Amino acid sequence: MKMILMAPGLALLLMLSACGGGEDEKAPAQEAPAVSVRVQPAEMTSLQGWVYSQGTARSMQREYLSFTEQGRVSYVDQDLRVGAPVSKGQLIAHQAPERLEAELASARAAMSEAKANLSLAQVTEKRYERLIEQRSASAQELDQARVEVEQARATQGSARAQIAQAEVMLDESRLVSPIDGVLARLNIEQGRYFMPSTVDSTSEQSALQTVPALVIDPTRFEVRVDLPAYNFDQIEVGARAIIGGRPPQRMEGVDPEGLENQVSGEIHAISPSLDPQTRTFEIIIHTTEDHPRLQDGAFVATWMAEPEKRDVLTVPVDALRFLNDQAFVYVYDEAEGRVHERSVQLGQQASQRREVVEGLSPGERVVTDGRARLADGERVRLIEAQP
Repeated sequence: MKMILMAPGLALLLMLSACGGGEDEKAPAQEAPAVSVRVQPAEMTSLQGWVYSQGTARSMQREYLSFTEQGRVSYVDQDLRVGAPVSKGQLIAHQAPERLEAELASARAAMSEAKANLSLAQVTEKRYERLIEQRSASAQELDQARVEVEQARATQGSARAQIAQAEVMLDESRLVSPIDGVLARLNIEQGRYFMPSTVDSTSEQSALQTVPALVIDPTRFEVRVDLPAYNFDQIEVGARAIIGGRPPQRMEGVDPEGLENQVSGEIHAISPSLDPQTRTFEIIIHTTEDHPRLQDGAFVATWMAEPEKRDVLTVPVDALRFLNDQAFVYVYDEAEGRVHERSVQLGQQASQRREVVEGLSPGERVVTDGRARLADGERVRLIEAQP
């Protein structure tokens, strides 16, 4: 009976011993699943870098028109409106011209009289010269005739000067467009009294509000921008420029050549000196197309082309990661099916590609998508190998 009761206990001990022995044996570890990534090769390409800034578009030819004398504005062309085209020599407005026209007429009459007196004095001089030859006049009489000729010439010169002054004053009482362009401002009304002291030229904004009229040439514009001193060696006179409309909200990855409503330009001049307060230098850009789609006074974005780099090793900017200001990429090893972290030195960026100065070779494939979940030596699976 005792032997029969011990058999089940022995069996239980054997079962427990078998279970305990299983705990000492470790099951083989399972490798983490491969991370899905996309890759692109490092390629030899050309890079066109751009320096970005903002500036104000100005018509290259702007004519501020004003009266020099005070007086009532007696005429304003009622057919003209702001924005209307004007031709060179076209009358826009004038002050009461009666007095000035009378002065001009008086000066011309004085000129006619001076001419007549000069002609008479010259005839008298010649007559005395003949009389001297005939010994019928004295030398003193001839000298007196010659003096009268010189006096008549002086009077004629004075009359000519009076005519010129009267014409200038008459011209200054008239606002005439000196160019073919567009009427940009008109700050006077017919019948109102104008005083030159009301024109405030202390600032451009004040001048635009107080000058009687402004005519601009809408076919050519310039943009002046200020750049930091470290951009000085990146810009050259004659380089291409692109003038955009409103400045973009984000600059990352912007390709100015793909912008809508862009205007082509060229760097016309570069200031060799820095502003002592801002430590910036001025760039002057001229438009190169006829009738550019720009508005005088508009605040615009500008891109200035750097010297183009040809046949340089580049990667997509999406392949780059940074740690403590050090750039690195994940390079795909096809034989292992894994990626390896590699530090790289970077150069110029243009649009969506960045130059790699050191750390990569042409053809090596770098991870562009899925890199945020990677670690050095991790196994990966290609979703889409892009050439």
